[in-house]
Order: sequence, then C-alpha cells, then structure tokens
Amino acid sequence: MASETLPPRHPPCETELHTRHPHDFGQGRKQRAETRALWVTLLTLVTMVAEVIGGWLTASMALLADGIHMAGHALALGLAAAAYYLARRHAGNRRLSLGSGKIGDLAAYTSALFLGASTLWLVAESIQRLLHPQPLMAAEAMTVAVAGLVVNLLSAWLLAGGHGHAHHHGHAHRHDDEHRHEHDHCDAHGHAPADAGHDHGPRQDNNLRAALVHVIADAVTSVAAIVGLLAAWLWGWQWLDPAIALVASLVILRWAVGLLRQTGAVLLDAEGPDGLRGQVRERLESVAGTRVVDLHLWSVGQGAWTLVASVVSHAPASPADYRARLHGLAGIHHPIIEVQQCSACEEPGGPG
Repeated sequence: MASETLPPRHPPCETELHTRHPHDFGQGRKQRAETRALWVTLLTLVTMVAEVIGGWLTASMALLADGIHMAGHALALGLAAAAYYLARRHAGNRRLSLGSGKIGDLAAYTSALFLGASTLWLVAESIQRLLHPQPLMAAEAMTVAVAGLVVNLLSAWLLAGGHGHAHHHGHAHRHDDEHRHEHDHCDAHGHAPADAGHDHGPRQDNNLRAALVHVIADAVTSVAAIVGLLAAWLWGWQWLDPAIALVASLVILRWAVGLLRQTGAVLLDAEGPDGLRGQVRERLESVAGTRVVDLHLWSVGQGAWTLVASVVSHAPASPADYRARLHGLAGIHHPIIEVQQCSACEEPGGPG
C-alpha cells in the first residue's frame, strides 16, 4: 500500500515573516530588581547565621529568637529572588500560553500568606504578654532590635533602588496578518505615552512589593521594640512593649491583606484598570461606524496586559484598521479582536 505523501510546504511569505514574534510578553529580560532581591536575601541570610551563632554562644534567647525570625524573612526574600529567575527562565516556554509573568504574583501571594500567618502569631504572643507580663532582658533585646533595624533599613534601600526602572521597555513590532475569519492576533504595545504612568500605567511589581513589605514590616517591629524597651528601661513600663507590638502587628496585617487582595486579583485574571479599558474602548470605537460590544482586559505580568474584544462594524473595516488604533498603547500584548459586520447594513436598502 503506497504511503500517502503530504503536499510540499511552501516557504513562508512576507506576511508570515512579519507576523512571527516572541511570546515572552516582556518577561524575558533580566530586571535590576532580581539582583537587588538576591543581594537582600544574602544579607538577611548572613545576619540570620550571625544571630543564631551569637545566641548559641552567649546563651541569649533574644538573639536566638531573632535569628530564627530572620530565617522566615530570608525564606520570603529568597522566594522573591527565585520568582524573578523562574519568570525570566521560562519566559519563552510555549506551554505557558500567556507568558511567565504571573510567577512573580504567585510568589508575592505566597509571601503575603506567610507574612499574615506570622503576624497572627505575633498578635497572639503580644496579647499573651499583656495578660502575663514577663521580665525583659533590655540590654540584649535592644542590641538585637538596633541591629535588625539597621539591616532592614539597608535592605529596604537596596530593594527600593531597583523599583520602577526595569519595566518600561517598549516594543514596536507590527503584524500584517488578516485572518480569514476576521480575527486579529496582534501585538499593539509600543512606547508609553508621556502620561501613561499617571492615568493607568504599567501595574506595580507585586513580587518586589511583597519583599519590600516583609522588610518594612520587620523594621516597624524593630522600631516598636526599641520604643517599648526604652520605656521599660526608663520608667518601668513593661506593658508598653507588647502593647506597641500589638499595634504594629495590626498595621502589618493590614498590609498583608492588601497584598493578598491585589495579587489574588491578578492570579484570578481580574479586569484591568478602568483608565486603560477606557482608552482601549475609545481607540477601537474611533474607527468609523464601530461599537465595542464586549471587552476583557487582564494582566499577564508586570507591565503587560492582553485583551479580547468583540466589535460590531456598521461600515467596512478590516482588522488592520483596529490594529492601527491600538498601536502605541503601553503594555498591550497580543490582543485578540473579533470583527462582526452588521448584518442589517449588508442588506440592500439597509441602514448605511
């Protein structure tokens, strides 16, 4: 039985060559925040080891406890650094159909869960200390608090130094494909307009924000401990230390809940900001005789958005017309636009 032969494959035409593009959704480049997060993780690990060894040699429970506490923060910061690497490493993985950008949001969500759980433990411990006061080892505890505050301030400075500069890279490649069924799969992201950061702008880096919240939360607890220890040392107010810790814990818990809400919305593909949705709708409807009947816009990574839109055209319009209108919007990647011609307009004598 003769084997069936496939027809010869023709070389790609000019339209195919222009249509091909990378699918990393802007996540394939190394961000400066990745290096900063790695340095902060290493700094935290060194501090943790020093405190654990110091606590063991001096039999100081305060030093030992803070060393164990720093281990939790090292884990969270290491998670942030690993998320940057994994997102960059798998940016070109076609099994991730919408890119690897949400790896950072998943890490931030996990980090926020960890921060919330540890804060709940701190709340319970503070209430326990208020009900059953214990003598304070002021000198050792003060040393630990000051050292922790210095490390946290340095870590916050390192992390903040990498924020806001690594994700404003524009890519201006156009696609000249016109699908037979009038579906336009194109990439419309280009250089951001001057006011992009004020109206909607690229969304903030949740992974970096989670690491920064961990560091700032630790700094807040260090300041609270210093104030409480000073009050106990100067005036004998033993109750002030757990009271301040309780207030600080509630503030940190609120930060953790806010981070959970924001990252959870991204992971669940919540609709994008109203400002960007309004601009997309306005640009699509700027094509004569067009009405947007359905629009979905969601985040696929830091500073990256994609959309699915359905438009009804009451005048002849091709996908290229809508592609031209979306070109230049900051952070829009591979939008899918379905064009439906108004059936009434196509009938003889129908509305023009």
